Amino acid sequence: MNFTHLNIQTNYAMNGSNIRIEELVQTAVSYGYSCLAITDPHLYGAVKFYKACKKHNIKPLIGLRLMVEGLFPDSTNTLLVYAKNQKGYSNLLKLASISSQRPLTFTELKQRNQGIIGIVVTDQSEVYGAYQNQQKQVINEFVSWLNTHLEEGYVGLSKDMEFNTYMNGKVPLVAIPPVRYMHKEDRDVMDVLRQIFNVQSQDVLGQVTNASFTRKEDVQRQFKGFDKAIETAHNIAESCMIELDFNTTHLPAYPIKQEVSAKDYLSALAHKGLAKRLHQQSVDKKQYVDRLNYELSVIDSMGYNDYFLIVWDFVRYAKQQGVLVGPGRGSAAASLVSYCLGITNVDSLEYNLVFERFLNPERITLPDIDMDLPDDKRDDIIRYVRDLYGMNNVSMICTFGTFLSKSAIRDTARILGVEGILLNQIIKETNNFSNIKDMIQESTVIQNMMTQSPQAKELLMIASKIEGLHRHVSTHAAGIIVTGDDMTNYTAVQPGLLDMFQTQYEAKDLESLGLLKIDFLGLRNLTSIDRIVSMIQEETNEVIDIYKIPLDDAKTYELLRRVETTGIFQLESKGMRRLIGDMQMVEFEDIVTVLALFRPGPMDNISTYIKRRFKEEGVTYPHPILEEILEPTNGIIIYQEQIIQIASSFAGYSLGEADLLRRAVSKKNLATLEQERANFVQKATAEGRDIAISNEIYDYIVKFANYGFNRAHSVAYAMVSYWMAYLKANFPKYFISVLTSSVIGSESQMREYVFESNKLGVKIVKPSVNYSTAIFQPEGDTLRFPLLGIKHLGQNTIRDLLEERENGLFTTFFDFIKRTQGILNKRVLESLIYAGALDEFGYSKKAMIDQLEEVMHFSTYGDFIGQEDFIIRDIDEYPYDELEELEKSVIGFNLFINPLLNHQAYIEKHNLLVPSTISDEHLNTEIRLVGVLTSVRQITTKRNQPMAFVTLQDEYVKLSGVLFSRIYEQLQDVVVKGHVFLCKGKVEERKGERQVIVTNLHDLSNKNA
Repeated sequence: MNFTHLNIQTNYAMNGSNIRIEELVQTAVSYGYSCLAITDPHLYGAVKFYKACKKHNIKPLIGLRLMVEGLFPDSTNTLLVYAKNQKGYSNLLKLASISSQRPLTFTELKQRNQGIIGIVVTDQSEVYGAYQNQQKQVINEFVSWLNTHLEEGYVGLSKDMEFNTYMNGKVPLVAIPPVRYMHKEDRDVMDVLRQIFNVQSQDVLGQVTNASFTRKEDVQRQFKGFDKAIETAHNIAESCMIELDFNTTHLPAYPIKQEVSAKDYLSALAHKGLAKRLHQQSVDKKQYVDRLNYELSVIDSMGYNDYFLIVWDFVRYAKQQGVLVGPGRGSAAASLVSYCLGITNVDSLEYNLVFERFLNPERITLPDIDMDLPDDKRDDIIRYVRDLYGMNNVSMICTFGTFLSKSAIRDTARILGVEGILLNQIIKETNNFSNIKDMIQESTVIQNMMTQSPQAKELLMIASKIEGLHRHVSTHAAGIIVTGDDMTNYTAVQPGLLDMFQTQYEAKDLESLGLLKIDFLGLRNLTSIDRIVSMIQEETNEVIDIYKIPLDDAKTYELLRRVETTGIFQLESKGMRRLIGDMQMVEFEDIVTVLALFRPGPMDNISTYIKRRFKEEGVTYPHPILEEILEPTNGIIIYQEQIIQIASSFAGYSLGEADLLRRAVSKKNLATLEQERANFVQKATAEGRDIAISNEIYDYIVKFANYGFNRAHSVAYAMVSYWMAYLKANFPKYFISVLTSSVIGSESQMREYVFESNKLGVKIVKPSVNYSTAIFQPEGDTLRFPLLGIKHLGQNTIRDLLEERENGLFTTFFDFIKRTQGILNKRVLESLIYAGALDEFGYSKKAMIDQLEEVMHFSTYGDFIGQEDFIIRDIDEYPYDELEELEKSVIGFNLFINPLLNHQAYIEKHNLLVPSTISDEHLNTEIRLVGVLTSVRQITTKRNQPMAFVTLQDEYVKLSGVLFSRIYEQLQDVVVKGHVFLCKGKVEERKGERQVIVTNLHDLSNKNA
């Protein structure tokens, strides 16, 4: 007797199943099954299940678990439906789309029943309730409903054998034992998962003794006497036959108003764009035209004319709306067509970029044009695309979050009631391992815990089986799918963000089905650039076209040579700063280089590159062709395009073939490497090259194949880096205003940017209720601290306060309290006082706080009492230490109340410096300065002696200091973080940064200066 499981839910159901698709299919094959079905409540895993079945030569049935309205109000029936043929699959996509929102109606089911097989899950249906209540008429109505609304309908066998006997002959019965976990011993895993997902306990599974994936003979024993129903399950499977198409591309057509083809329209736009780009430029225009025509011919031959028009259209719309579109991303920047259409801002010929790296006629894949947009404008452009092509043709993409080690352990512990020290020890140990199973096998700490504690053993064994399972469905961070007709012809959908649908298939599944995915990425740095440029125009009337700024600006490269890269896209990390300092940049190409070099793999060559750059190491080339290609990068392959160029120039590969070679050798498969070597040497010798040199160059390609970076991407992102560096070097006040405003709410980042502001010579001044806004507002040569940076003040409160201020500045403390009594509560007023925002009214903070309630009370009398009738007494200020704490409590750090203020008289009396007053004139001189010691990092020298790096700072500037071993041994016990010190030492410059070589320290923290 044959049988096929038709009632399997995988972990894509996210309701308690721990079944992983690959394991399920492999187990089914080992059990001798020839067919297999899954019936999750959504189609999330359908494509992966289909592919896994095909790989293991087993027939896949794509099924779905539906809720359908009942014969009576407020009742529903659970139905398992399967695609019998292609029409059925098409209807299944639509049924899944509706059921993701609510139970289906009878009408919706009947309208989409063609090619669909349906099985009623008896124990979750009205028919079983009617049987229990002996309602024969209802049973007959249900059977009639089944026959009317389904082309082919069945009722599943129940756990109640008497019901099965009663229904036998009245309706076709089929065996559908529920499968919710792989093996019998996984029952406890399912129970824990169901509680994690809050699945209701009254579900039928609470009464099923075994819901594991069983063999055929187990099913025969379970449903003894119902052989026909068991056989029917297999017959249903045998009758189903669908094929998913992974070979056809489904591109939408761009709506062209004129009566011209997409090919001609694209060509006309591209040539027009080229003429505009090359206007008044001294270049070989024929070279550009030839390259453009070649690219257009490739695009046309691959059928991608509409694709480029679609992207061109929404980029054009974005720019018309004043949205700053990124200069390019990924290999799309290698396309001259993209440049001419305005999709990118990178001249692929000027930067020697290879089109085939983007679109290879010898490897047919969809082009991949990802768009960078300001993160506050991204959604606007997506809505435009949605409205242009229609709600049903544009969709967001689903993605899935999984249980990671810590979340699997924490969630399992919560269900099992494990907490305290035991749980914390287990969580801590996960930091040393990539997954729980490895931790169990390799950690003696964990092994001892499991031996000593049955609770720990149970927790870890269950959590290890949960780790990696799907935990929740989410939305792809950037991807959008666009189709030429209804999305549900290709994928089921469900409600998503921005009043859009979201696919039930993941991005890779959608792309394998030939659908067009476009990534709209929100880049915070573009938002910052846009705001800086807008602020410059508002404040100075100077209009800056960021696309046209000169790439040879002297101030920009001076800033980069000083390594003042805080806030600059891609150039902020410590390792990158070291590389920039070593590079001593002089041109745009240097930025392109560092972005490519500072990557895993290429960074292994940084030391060699720097030595060769400064002629400290020689370069030899095995052949003059390599010298021509690699001379710009000092004999090192940095870019993938260089591998392509070497294969093309030396061995006669077409650029398309060369790209295939690059991809092949980068995988480091031994058989592939030897095959490609033979091919390379054969092609090279056909070009008249020496065999030995050919092998040497091939080895060179293999060595660097993993290291090469996409040059097109590096050039495009270098432009964003340069834009930010240019704005910082030439408009530091506006740059730092926007950057610091963007991190309000993050105390550490705001503090860092405040220091950077002072480093740039832009002083931050106190907040003021009369002059502050929600951002770091430019004010003369300074920036005014924002109201939004003060705790307890939100956007709405600030908006109301600024609206009141439009009626006139606040003249006195009493006037301010009186006019804002309906806007600000006592806690907000206290925060403003502690932050110094009311200092301009001439009273001490203590005086305003002590009399705040009294002033608030009198101000409620309105016009009956004027401020002349109320006298505010000024009293002595809080002690310094208390002021320091109060400011820190509302700003998050001390900015205007600084520990050095307590020593100001001492500093002035002895004519001492502070970190912010150190300048180039102090280089190589002995100085005395006062600063707060904010960090101490001790290291051990090669001679095994301790030395330390310290940071001394005031409210404006951080200054690095070095205590060499002899000095540090003397002062080691004196160095206390957070104390104020008088420092003696010599100022030096290292890699563009000033530092002091400390010779003595004296603790002033306990000194009453």
